[in-house]
Amino acid sequence: MRRNRVAAFAAVVLGTWCGMTFAGAAEDAAASKKKGDELLAKADFDGALKAYAAAAKADSSNPQYRNEYSMLRQVITLRERLSVEKNPEKWQAGARALRNYYNSHKLYEEALTLDKQLHEKVNSVDSAISLAGSYLALDRAAEAEQVLAAIDPAKLTPEAMIIQAIAQARQSKMDQAKAAAEKIKLPADAGPNLLYNYACLQARIGDKAGAGATLTRCFEQIPPSRLAATKEIARQDPDLAALAGTPELAAALKTESKVKESGCSGGSSCGSCAKKGSCSSASGGSKEGCSSHTEAPAGGADKQ
Repeated sequence: MRRNRVAAFAAVVLGTWCGMTFAGAAEDAAASKKKGDELLAKADFDGALKAYAAAAKADSSNPQYRNEYSMLRQVITLRERLSVEKNPEKWQAGARALRNYYNSHKLYEEALTLDKQLHEKVNSVDSAISLAGSYLALDRAAEAEQVLAAIDPAKLTPEAMIIQAIAQARQSKMDQAKAAAEKIKLPADAGPNLLYNYACLQARIGDKAGAGATLTRCFEQIPPSRLAATKEIARQDPDLAALAGTPELAAALKTESKVKESGCSGGSSCGSCAKKGSCSSASGGSKEGCSSHTEAPAGGADKQ
């Protein structure tokens, strides 16, 4: 009996010690992750990488830490590669993927620098939209408007016209913004990004009913796993501030998705996803975490 009591006591002590050890490791990992986030926000990529590595080592059971480390390591490699890449097509593809990462982590100054380089190399309507978007993300509406004003009006797409009008509205140029809005004709198959941005413009110029209806159409096209995050974007978006507390926004927020979930895993990161090689998120298309004026809103409070 004595031996059994001693064994039981030892087991309790060991279990308690192990629990304390695991709890301590988890706390250390969380602290390292937080430090990494803070360093990344300052664009200290190397420092953030070391912090994420420490988090992953301290708590190897948490896939988020490994994913953050893996993704940032790829980003650092891509940054180095772009600095010496001579092939225009490869450079542009890499720049788009890198830009997605910057925007999803609100590194808008880094995105702006990249967009300036991209626009100098390409000088297209799309590159102008991206550059204007970065200016908007930094609340530099006048520069965003200037970039798009340099485009031949005949070549302006609905997306470019919307961004330009939002930039005008942010500068209280309401007559110009309203005139531009009247000229915009959305395509019948407009996607969620275009609809969301148009709703922002409608809200900016005072068309609450139109903004609510357009938001509803947008939400209907968002995959179920991303709908809640997209709605949270709308609640916090300063471009939609005119809808706050209105029946129009309340009705839109009740909207349910009408699309099926994509083949994506729906996880918090692309780092460990088996499909990341073919996924648009990893290759430079629209991404989870984006809420920009140039890509589908899908989780993040700031738009580009």
